[in-house]
Amino acid sequence: MSITQDQIKKITKNLAKLPPVWDKIEHDLNSILWYIKVLNEIDTTWVITTISVTKNKNINQYKAKNTKTTANPTELLRCSKNKIIAWQIALWNIMK
Repeated sequence: MSITQDQIKKITKNLAKLPPVWDKIEHDLNSILWYIKVLNEIDTTWVITTISVTKNKNINQYKAKNTKTTANPTELLRCSKNKIIAWQIALWNIMK
């Protein structure tokens, strides 16, 4: 697969205002197309489809059965290490 200067001019006309260094652009695009051709020739039938490359798991699918997912205001306030004043969490720099 190869690309001509006329094809390059047609592509770049509306997509970008590239400087007229056609020989370099032609060489770069031909190198990219050659690499794509090489990649397309590789046999990947034995490769297992990858959904994610990280080891992160979707925590929603591991949620324990019968777990409580909501809390009332009193339970939430009890979680704070700060002092509670008038049903609000006191912040040291705001409330004393």
